[in-house]
Amino acid sequence: MIFSLEKQNGVVTILLHPKRVTAEIAREFKDSLFQIIEESTKKNIVIDLAAVEFMDSFFLGAIVSGLKKCRNQNGDIYLAQMPKSLRPLFELMNLDEVFKIFPTREEALQSFLIS
Repeated sequence: MIFSLEKQNGVVTILLHPKRVTAEIAREFKDSLFQIIEESTKKNIVIDLAAVEFMDSFFLGAIVSGLKKCRNQNGDIYLAQMPKSLRPLFELMNLDEVFKIFPTREEALQSFLIS
């Protein structure tokens, strides 16, 4: 299982399970993410990265594609609990300026509820 879902106050949280998220599962994740976006009424999603130790560019691309689709439908994707090992990848691609990144899942959820 690549991920599990939690729903709270109209926000969908995706909890990624693998330690390594790579091209092997990127397509499946992207398809699932697009389906979640289509089925969600508020289009607000938190991706919890706590379990992830490594992410390749293919998987990162799947998340960015989801962000574009979500924002085109007046929603957003926030990232939570990003491990230090992933931070350089996001900074290198300047994606730390594109995504809102929160230290905890609760803070990400609260941010959606406040806005």
